[in-house]
Amino acid sequence: MASDIVFVIALMGVVSAVWGALAIPRLRRRLPKIYLIARSWWFMLAALFGCYAVAKIADRHAELLTSRYPYQWLLIGFFVLIGLRGGYEIKRIWCLPSRARLIHKLQSRGLQPSVTPTSSTDHTASATTPHYTRPTGLDGLLSIAFVALIASLIALQQLTWQREQYGVLLFVLFASQFNDIAQYLCGRLLGHRLFSRGLAPRISPNKSIEGAVFGSMCAALLASLLGVWLTGFEWWLCLLAAYGLAVSGIAGDLLESAFKRQHGIKDTGTMLAGHGGVLDRIDSLLIGVPIFTVLYWLLG
Repeated sequence: MASDIVFVIALMGVVSAVWGALAIPRLRRRLPKIYLIARSWWFMLAALFGCYAVAKIADRHAELLTSRYPYQWLLIGFFVLIGLRGGYEIKRIWCLPSRARLIHKLQSRGLQPSVTPTSSTDHTASATTPHYTRPTGLDGLLSIAFVALIASLIALQQLTWQREQYGVLLFVLFASQFNDIAQYLCGRLLGHRLFSRGLAPRISPNKSIEGAVFGSMCAALLASLLGVWLTGFEWWLCLLAAYGLAVSGIAGDLLESAFKRQHGIKDTGTMLAGHGGVLDRIDSLLIGVPIFTVLYWLLG
């Protein structure tokens, strides 16, 4: 069995076991947010892996099929749906009435403070104010990065399929996700023990320098092992790519955090329980994936 399919099955098994354990009533009462995160992870992975497995099987057995392209479009369609949902979340935040409804929804679920942070673009919808906020440079930067991300995911899928290096796509996606988890754990264990100042206190007060430094290092080591297994690249190349994805993941996370803070919201949505919106989940991919895709295309 191919290494990428083994990885898919193993990861789904781990997430299923964690979700099942957290579903025990006593644990669910003690760790309600972790339970929701595990549940959301299961559905996200099931959708991604389902499309990935069907597309790959169709590609490898194209001679038995009348056409392999409809199956490949499943994975492309998955990325397009992410793009449409993320674009909707950006548009909803720009629209003052929609943003007000989102803030009310977040507050009703205890996900948003009663008093939202003020900013130069924070308005309330009324007859004397515009229906949409005036776009800022930060809005434009986030929008460009998001469009580039969706285009890069589609391009990367096509490149890896053409070169029959299927595991590269999984490596890129999960190197960034490992970084999110490693930063969180290192931040909880080591946060503010070496540095009293946070990483970016005005943008994301909860992020610590220790979490960013040690989390990115741990994530790069783990992801490089995964990369050697999935891609067949040299270990040093996997380590370099994994560390680059980890560092760029921090930058993407801060970019999205600055965007949210500018508009006075905590999450871009409530679609993914425990995570927030689609933008909240893919923010660590915003910068690293487009850069990796260009380098993979030029140097591959």
